[in-house]
Amino acid sequence: MAGRKPTGPPLVWNLEGSEQAKERLLVILETITGKTAIREACDRLGIQDASLYKTRTLALQAAVDRLEPRPMGRPPLRTSPEEKRIAELEKQLREQEVRLKLLETELEIARTVPEMADRAPKKTAKQKRRRVKRKRR
Repeated sequence: MAGRKPTGPPLVWNLEGSEQAKERLLVILETITGKTAIREACDRLGIQDASLYKTRTLALQAAVDRLEPRPMGRPPLRTSPEEKRIAELEKQLREQEVRLKLLETELEIARTVPEMADRAPKKTAKQKRRRVKRKRR
C-alpha cells in the first residue's frame, strides 16, 4: 500500500492537554487496538480493571458525542438573561446621555440668550381656536 504508515495511538502526543491525560488516552487506544492487554494497561495507569473499563467507556462516549452531526455554520449567539438586561440598561444609558446633552445645550442657549427663555412659544391660530371651542363646551 502506498502512502504514509498510520501513526496510531501515538497521535495523542500531538493533542493539547496534560501529560497524564495524554498517557491515559494512549493506553485506552492501545487496549482498543489490541496492542496492550487490559492487565498491563491497568498496571501502567495504576488502576483496577473496573476503573479502566469505566474510563474507556467515558472516553469513547465523549468522542461519539463530539462527532454527532451538528447544524452547519456558526452557532447562534446565546445570551443569558443577565447579558440581555445589561444590553438593555446600556441602551437606556446611551439614550439618557443624549437627552442630557440636549438639555445642557438648551440651558446654554437660555443662558446665552436670556430673552428667548422668557418668551413662551407663540400659539398658532388653529391652537387658539381649539382653546376657544373647549371653553364654550
